[in-house]
Amino acid sequence: MKYLFRYLKYEPLLVSQVVVLTIITSALRVVHALINVQIFNNLIALKMLPFFQWVIYDVAIFAVLSVFLIILQIIREKTVQYLSRDLRQEIVRHLASRTIEQYQAQDTGVYASWLTNDMTTIENDGFGNILEAIQIITDPLFSLIALIQFSWTFIPLVLFVSLLTVVFPQVIRKQLAKASFSTTKANEKLLNVINDALGGFRTFAIFGVEQQLENRIINAVQVVIQKKVGQVKYQTVANNIAGFSNILGQVGIQAWTGFLALRHIISIGVIASSGNLSYNVFNSLAVIAPIWSEMTALEPIFKKYQLNDTVEPKKVGKNIRNESFNLLKVSNLQTQFDHLPVFKHPLNFVINAKEKVAIHGESGSGKTTFMKILSGQLRNYSGSLKLNQIEEKELSYDTLRRIILYIDQTPYLFNDSIRYNLCLGEDFSDKQIKIALTKADLWTFIEKLPKGLNTMVGENGTNLSGGQKQRLALARGLLRNRQVILLDESTSNLDKASALQVENSFLSLKDLTVIFVSHQLHDENKVSFDQVIEI
Repeated sequence: MKYLFRYLKYEPLLVSQVVVLTIITSALRVVHALINVQIFNNLIALKMLPFFQWVIYDVAIFAVLSVFLIILQIIREKTVQYLSRDLRQEIVRHLASRTIEQYQAQDTGVYASWLTNDMTTIENDGFGNILEAIQIITDPLFSLIALIQFSWTFIPLVLFVSLLTVVFPQVIRKQLAKASFSTTKANEKLLNVINDALGGFRTFAIFGVEQQLENRIINAVQVVIQKKVGQVKYQTVANNIAGFSNILGQVGIQAWTGFLALRHIISIGVIASSGNLSYNVFNSLAVIAPIWSEMTALEPIFKKYQLNDTVEPKKVGKNIRNESFNLLKVSNLQTQFDHLPVFKHPLNFVINAKEKVAIHGESGSGKTTFMKILSGQLRNYSGSLKLNQIEEKELSYDTLRRIILYIDQTPYLFNDSIRYNLCLGEDFSDKQIKIALTKADLWTFIEKLPKGLNTMVGENGTNLSGGQKQRLALARGLLRNRQVILLDESTSNLDKASALQVENSFLSLKDLTVIFVSHQLHDENKVSFDQVIEI
């Protein structure tokens, strides 16, 4: 509950508009009920002119009420969407603050579910309900005031039935919360399976097992169906318990109104009005328990986002003075995967600033793992890896990023323009971009494109060849001017001539430390390396 109220503070103007409009519509409903008293009293007294006058007044009130209800529904939906946007923004910011190692603890499908399926649930059961709850307060309040004007004896009866309406559905509150959380977890799994299966369509098609696309997705869908049916079961029970109490209360009020009318304590016309007013009270109170249960059921969902964690993981750790790289010293470095050592032997070597170093080894020897340790993506290692005499795992992730740049062997490209994939939202001049692309041997290709840098690359660069994707990633790295550049098989998809040209461009960067990972070195430039380290 506290999570929901927290976000109401983010949109005070919209929330205030919803409150004011809700108060107005509640007041108009009560005015309608009071007018009904006059309509029925004049009808019983056979007074035609006053009867039609009050009918006209009632129609006018309904017309005004309809206008305000339209405005209220629009403003309420706008408020829900803005609150949902604020929550999404905070979740994304929290994800962005994680290190790569922390981020990869979950599949991307899980995060996608947080921002889609979870948002739909929170909009309906959270923000939508909490704004609806304003009416749950205003409708009964105005209706009770009106009932008191008829007779104070309505109050004890209303309070008794209200207690039953609110308390009974709480019996299954915990079961509903558990079922709701299970549904969100099943949706996370479903989205992850869908992304995985659709991404592997080409593989299914190549091997002639397209049926697996349906099998994997439908099996996950079946789990979601089971969880959703279980959730609806508890929601339905809660709603019907509250609904029964609601009907019981309305019948009781009408019976008591009839009794008071027979005793000539109130007019007969109050019977119709008391029905409307009691409906306002009990209908509102009947949904308190289901709404409360739905809102409290969201608590486990909010907790998994860990939004109260104020620690910024990327800023935790030591800094390097002047952020100047001088020395990398590796001593007895080892790490494990599935309880087995990654490197055949613990690593021991020293790399000085501005050196050009080749890390050579067979496939599976741990070359990429070493690069990920050095770039701060993996910190679970034994032995020592020191930058400027400071243990790497003690340095903040932000410090490492400002000094070291890692260029992946399988670069990810966004479904956007070439310019965006180079700049990633940062500002670089066309001159800087051209220089980087020229060094990566890609400028000649791009300048011939009709849209040049504004050419769309497609989903994960599908409009580019493997070699072009690697060149673009290399240019993206060159733009950043980091002191240490890590190239992880970054020329593996290039032909030999292009690979040599790109590698020589990096080898000529005198002021930078460049570490190449490769399983196959070229004799033509092997002598240009300051050292070759075998892993």
